[in-house]
Amino acid sequence: MNKAVRFTLLTTIIDLFIASLMFAVIAGGYDRVLEFLNDFALNLGAGIGFLLVASYYLGKRMHKLICQKKWNSILTGVFGMILILIIGIIGGSTVGFIEFGVLNSNDVISELVVDYYFKPLALILVYGGIPTIISGAFLGVLISKKTCYNNV
Repeated sequence: MNKAVRFTLLTTIIDLFIASLMFAVIAGGYDRVLEFLNDFALNLGAGIGFLLVASYYLGKRMHKLICQKKWNSILTGVFGMILILIIGIIGGSTVGFIEFGVLNSNDVISELVVDYYFKPLALILVYGGIPTIISGAFLGVLISKKTCYNNV
């Protein structure tokens, strides 16, 4: 595991911590957060797993784009972190879609897709978009400064 992947994983974990703090403030305390974790443990576990796997592979890709292809480090970091967030949302939503939607519902598929994919995607991107953009910009600069050794 190279430094860029470590930085990406660390940034993702820090973003998860920031998200839990934001959710605790919005929900009204950590007791509500623990209740939510208990109700949706499988969804959240799958989402976090997808986040970490995406961080690993996209961290490698961002390193290549920033150091070898000389792409703009800030934009690459921002787009990489947003893509990691979207992959995590879709991964966690798929578990909920299968577990609660398809297996336990009589709703039309289009309503289930809206409920289990579009609503979580919109809410998480609205509330998590700004922290993700900021951390992605820092990540891009960090990858550029700390892992690109042949800068002229």
